[in-house]
Amino acid sequence: MHRHILLVVFGLLFYGIAAGQSLNEFLEACAAQGYRGSVLVASKGKVLIEEGYGPADAEAGRKQTAQTVFSVGSVTKQFTAAGIMKLVEQRKLSVTDALVKFFPEAPADKKNITLHQLLTHTSGFAGTLGDDYDNVTASQFLKLAFEAPLNAKPGEQYEYSNVGYSILGILIEKVSGMGYEKFLNQYLFAPAGMKRTGYVIPEFKKEELAVGYRNGVRWGTALDRAWLPDGPGWHLRANGGMLSTVGDMQLWHRALRNNKVLAKTSTQQLFAKQVAENPEGSSHYGYGWVIENFGDSEFIWHNGGNGVYNAFMAFSLTEEVCLVVSSNTNTIISDKVAMQLLRIIRGNAPGSLPQSIMRSEPPYRTSPVTRSIYDQIVNQGGAYFEQHHQTLLKEAGFDFEDDMILLGVGELLLEAGKVTDAVHLFTVYTQLFPRIVVAWNQLGRAYVQLNQKEKARACFEQSLRLRPSNNPAAELLKELEK
Repeated sequence: MHRHILLVVFGLLFYGIAAGQSLNEFLEACAAQGYRGSVLVASKGKVLIEEGYGPADAEAGRKQTAQTVFSVGSVTKQFTAAGIMKLVEQRKLSVTDALVKFFPEAPADKKNITLHQLLTHTSGFAGTLGDDYDNVTASQFLKLAFEAPLNAKPGEQYEYSNVGYSILGILIEKVSGMGYEKFLNQYLFAPAGMKRTGYVIPEFKKEELAVGYRNGVRWGTALDRAWLPDGPGWHLRANGGMLSTVGDMQLWHRALRNNKVLAKTSTQQLFAKQVAENPEGSSHYGYGWVIENFGDSEFIWHNGGNGVYNAFMAFSLTEEVCLVVSSNTNTIISDKVAMQLLRIIRGNAPGSLPQSIMRSEPPYRTSPVTRSIYDQIVNQGGAYFEQHHQTLLKEAGFDFEDDMILLGVGELLLEAGKVTDAVHLFTVYTQLFPRIVVAWNQLGRAYVQLNQKEKARACFEQSLRLRPSNNPAAELLKELEK
């Protein structure tokens, strides 16, 4: 072996060890501050980290490992997109086909929506039409989707839509004659060597899954929620909720990269910059993937989550880097950890990065659902929102177990000076979550700003009844008397 080649090999090995140590030190620091999840980082074909951090089930004393099963959330969408491309390869459809070809019952405003528009979130369909765990069947979901008004004319604008991807999943079933998961398993997962990815086919046991925690309170796992016999209802199926491990997701990355499950022309379409996600054109959506520059390198990535558990996957075709991160608590989510890991991989020391994560905007304020509800109130008014909140919250994809989203909306309204709208929002908050102290305190604070002291007093007194000690409502009442 030539000396130059030896130096290169030893250099690569040193880089792998040093980077691995740095990554692990950073992740251990994150775990010390509350991060829970599993992580895989690979570079140039070498796995640098494949570990679990923190508890997978705090009550049972079960630790996270690299084999812990988690929900990949909306990263599921790229599986659906790959399924569509497999059917293209089988000459059973084309991305230029319109919905009416497969669903003759599609109404006039939707019949000409193309598969390309569904894949790129330019179909005009709403983001969501119901709760993830409403067990609607495929036919029930299609009826809802076809009856619901479009948010925009097809092809006119980019608007992220879970609905569109669920329709693509139903289409996979109709065209293939197989169940959605069975089709993916036979044509994509099995050829990639993935045995730990799916809804029901892998026969996961609850104790294999990471338990989700919201604000320190046990939420449970996806398997604790009601599913249909063959998987989740269609508000979630094909757009989210797929279960996997970091190792299986790495196998998927390799299968795509090596054209093991799809032809090169198909993967090129998945990774192509199909539509801009914003006016600046700083990020683009392909088929189930986001394409965006991190620093001076282009990465292909997607994330997903439900306000409890989150997942993030990214890779670079030029740098041969792959990153898969999960989290099962909403305090430090996978996205934040992943972004910092990319910095370390690219040569930046971790330093005080865990603290920077802790200082970042909390997810209940930055969630797309939070933004959707906020926009509804700003556009239609707080009074209208209060009157129609059940319908509007479902349309926004609100999880009726997640009160923190409403807190985020209320905080944003107050910061924008929309105090009256905030009163309507916090009124709904106290109706849906009557035992949440912060809801009553925030409603009282909003009434104080409107100089409605008696209503504010009633709110603070109710808060104190719920929690007599260590409650800021006591001081807020004193302030009212001044």
